[in-house]
Amino acid sequence: MRIVTEIKRKSKIFRKSLRISGSKDKRSIPNYIPSNLITIQDIPIDCLERIFSHITNISEENSNDILNYNIKISTLFNCARVNKLWSALVIPKLWRRPFHFVLSDEQNCTLISTLILFLSEQDKNVLIDQQLKFVETKNINDRFIKFNYPQLIKLFDYDNFIKSVHRWVVRYPNTCTEFGKSRLVTQLLGKVLFKGNDLNGFKTFNYFRAKIYDNFDFISLYKLIPQNSFGCFNNLTQLEYRNPHKVNKSNLDEFLNFFNIIILNCSDLKSISLDVRKEEKDDYLEIDYSISKLLSNQKRLENLSISYCSPMIYNSIFRHIHYLNYLHIKGINDMSCLLKLISSCKVLKTLELEQSWNKSDDDYKFHYSDLTKNFSLSHTTKLQIDHLYFNFNDQRSETLLICLLEMTNLNLKTLTTKLITFNIMRIISTFCTNISSLNISHNFSHIDFTSLLNILPVFPLRQLYLEISYSSSREYMDAEIYKLASSLPYTLENLYLKCHITPDYLDILLNRSRPNIKSLWLYNVSDYYMDYLKILYHYSLVPNNRLKDVRFNWNRSLNNSRRNRRSSSVTSCDEEFKKTVSKHLKDARQSILKEKRKEKKESFDNNKNPFIISEVKNHIFSYHDKVFERKLSDYKDH
Repeated sequence: MRIVTEIKRKSKIFRKSLRISGSKDKRSIPNYIPSNLITIQDIPIDCLERIFSHITNISEENSNDILNYNIKISTLFNCARVNKLWSALVIPKLWRRPFHFVLSDEQNCTLISTLILFLSEQDKNVLIDQQLKFVETKNINDRFIKFNYPQLIKLFDYDNFIKSVHRWVVRYPNTCTEFGKSRLVTQLLGKVLFKGNDLNGFKTFNYFRAKIYDNFDFISLYKLIPQNSFGCFNNLTQLEYRNPHKVNKSNLDEFLNFFNIIILNCSDLKSISLDVRKEEKDDYLEIDYSISKLLSNQKRLENLSISYCSPMIYNSIFRHIHYLNYLHIKGINDMSCLLKLISSCKVLKTLELEQSWNKSDDDYKFHYSDLTKNFSLSHTTKLQIDHLYFNFNDQRSETLLICLLEMTNLNLKTLTTKLITFNIMRIISTFCTNISSLNISHNFSHIDFTSLLNILPVFPLRQLYLEISYSSSREYMDAEIYKLASSLPYTLENLYLKCHITPDYLDILLNRSRPNIKSLWLYNVSDYYMDYLKILYHYSLVPNNRLKDVRFNWNRSLNNSRRNRRSSSVTSCDEEFKKTVSKHLKDARQSILKEKRKEKKESFDNNKNPFIISEVKNHIFSYHDKVFERKLSDYKDH
């Protein structure tokens, strides 16, 4: 307690000194604050922890953005070089998830070379015998080597680990073509990583199998863990298993071996995501039994995502109905079991239902009257869910969605759906009038689109995402633009449009609508943005305007029309995109200022950056990644 009290006391003095540090009157500084307090060495540890955690968490908000990840690595690495204290605080954060991405050749070489330092002399000699090149560290006795890096890993990405080792062997610094050498290095380093985490263990284990690496014998964990010592899994709280290969006779043992390891060593998993495919859904019941046993063994399962549910698996999920907060089921084969489970969950807040890879695998052969015969279900049945993600576009699933919407009975706050019909809209306007986030992707007919506009004012919407194919929306969007503007509720803050809309009709939409939009995302915009920016800049000059976030799509560079931009290079921080849009915004501003009288020019010049422009990203009709992407603050046991 004395230590905690002292830290709080120093933090309080430090914060007070920051508040008065900008004062020019030296007499205003209290006598109890030392004159040399504001130095980098005197920053309290708890303040440093918050700063470094903030740096890490900001970059992880966009977990799939490798550019942000590289910025985080560079920033934290520079912080680690300040002094020993900073190094001790930063290194665990740098090594918390080293295989989040497959890094560039030079970065990856540094990562793998550092892990090789922890190999035994015998294992190092084995690699030397294989004539593998080593990039020697400049300072082999550097203080960073004093850390036991394998013990610092909390989130382990299995497939990216394999890819990183493979890149080290075949691309840089080695150029081997023998798959056997990649397998050998993977096994040696795998033993180091798994054995080194026996004490603390991993918190998250991501097992993503990739087809391209089928030539390597990497799938068996038994070959990576010495003497079958699986202590690294004892403290596991999150598991993700994704295997694109369908279960068959040749690979059945691979699946069963993995599940047996997890079943024997994990009993406190809070989050499980299983993506397993079978050639025939009714075959290989051993897989169903293993999954069922895995779920039954857990003490308190809070988040579950599963690709297939047999009656045996449903029975195992029922053990956790008092704890499940998020449930994602891909593929429906027993509608009665599904609704019984959903209606029995006491604290379920987010429900996500997704169509199978093969539409024929989903069983829609049910009727509402058949359900009420099997168990008590009526309009008075209330689901506790706040967020519903319905990723079906098959008309046969209409009855299921209607049933779920009726059961929510005013509790629903978020609805994300790829299926919307007249009957569904009628049920929403009756039973779900508290929706604040509505996300729809559907090719509306003109009549259905008009029906949607009629019910929009009913909801206290804060977010609206509307995705209509370009060809369909072009037929009626222009004609309905005035009605769309008048239909938007005044509570709306975020408007995302993936449909045809011209600059002129965007002007009508913004100026004729009641809400003050804070965030506007436009997906179908041509590369020449100035016409849109003129409208947006005019809109930003309206008194009490709140527009702060504008996002456009960017399919290709203006400077090089033949440039083929890879999807991995599309980021919200793309410098070329920002440079292009900034130039257009400057031209749009100058064009507007010329139209104004000279005496008003100064007032308009003061509003130089009315809103932030960035590149829009595809809207994801799933909540899975938000649940299973852990922040640094979730792990405080470093």
